[in-house]
Amino acid sequence: MTICVLFTIITRFDIIAILLGLWPPKEDLGPYVHLLGRFVLISILVGGLQIFDILASRIKSKLVIYAVTFFLTWGILLVYLWIQGLFTELHPDAYIDISISYAFMYGLLGIVVFVFGRTKKAAKNKKITDANAETKGLNIETGHRQP
Repeated sequence: MTICVLFTIITRFDIIAILLGLWPPKEDLGPYVHLLGRFVLISILVGGLQIFDILASRIKSKLVIYAVTFFLTWGILLVYLWIQGLFTELHPDAYIDISISYAFMYGLLGIVVFVFGRTKKAAKNKKITDANAETKGLNIETGHRQP
């Protein structure tokens, strides 16, 4: 479901940019190949989350996991692009363009995951603190014992 939602949102941004005249509409089979490429890009990005979860159970450093996942999924993406190049003509800057797009999306996803993780962790710590205060008979706001 995540792949479908991301694919739809990003495709809508592309359509809005075309309607605003920021870049010209695509012609011939190009749009379909482009849409399939976008779907693969997003699928690899979301698949990276699964790889991240698998590595998280084995490696402690989240930064190392993030970097390993990035390079592994980026490699998969470049192999996909190479295979696509066997069947269709690629733009001369295809590898650079896909690398920039992927790095941007991966960085954006990393920021979202980091912020969500921090927020979730802060909420969990607050619940634990509140539960500890209640078991000790402390007022949560003041920290003093309740009468």
